[in-house]
Amino acid sequence: MNAIKLFFTNSKIRFDRNEFSGSFGDIGTDLPLIVGMILACKLDVASVMIMFGLMQILTGIIYGIPMPVQPLKAMAVIMISKKLNGNLLYGAGFAISIIMLFLSLTGLLNRVAKAIPKSVTRGIQFGLGVSLATLALKDYVQSDAIAGYFFAFC
Repeated sequence: MNAIKLFFTNSKIRFDRNEFSGSFGDIGTDLPLIVGMILACKLDVASVMIMFGLMQILTGIIYGIPMPVQPLKAMAVIMISKKLNGNLLYGAGFAISIIMLFLSLTGLLNRVAKAIPKSVTRGIQFGLGVSLATLALKDYVQSDAIAGYFFAFC
């Protein structure tokens, strides 16, 4: 037990009220996307949830904070809005991980981040958000009639 306490007191990992409240913010954005991908792409629920949890824990241990994993959030929106096949998701996730690993290990990630203006990043985020909102309004909100519009507004 002392070894575990020593690890957490001497490492960059901490568990306090800020981390606890931040986890709810993360789950508020991650869970709807995960559930949407599971339903849209017909993925195995247990596999997705286990791997997502393990990767959050692993990145928390390595970096000291859970990673927001923005590229995968963008992938989730694309997969859900286009209703693409789960195999495409696996391949794309693998390709993104290889590219990010290469960029990180070579130090090119910082150069790429500095070279791409924030307006480009924000534009991509906005476009993906509009795509997801359009899908929701077109396919899902209307199917619940007045209640659908009410919940979408809330």
